[in-house]
Amino acid sequence: MFFVEMSSTQNEKCKGKHFTWSKPMSHMLLEILVEEALKESKPSSTFKAESFVKVTTEISQKFNLQCDLKHVDNHLKTVKKEWGIITKLKNKNGFGWDDCLKMITVSKDAYDEEVKV
Repeated sequence: MFFVEMSSTQNEKCKGKHFTWSKPMSHMLLEILVEEALKESKPSSTFKAESFVKVTTEISQKFNLQCDLKHVDNHLKTVKKEWGIITKLKNKNGFGWDDCLKMITVSKDAYDEEVKV
């Protein structure tokens, strides 16, 4: 677990001293990385260091907190892990994806069968 210094108002908002990603922060991370990928700042399976520096700088400025490279790296790992779970579920029989709601859908029968496993 990584810790970051926060002001008292941020401590109250985050309910602790650990770095907490809000949905707008996570969305900004992904938007910046998409832009970077389109600019070919992703030569292989990972991004260039300057892409991560851009994320930390922009998030720190917009949300008035200290976002470090380790925070971005950890959150990106979390996003990748969650996306892997979503992808695995979507590909199972009886499961689908609701693009309007941005969530997995499943029939009762498929759900009941999955819970048994």
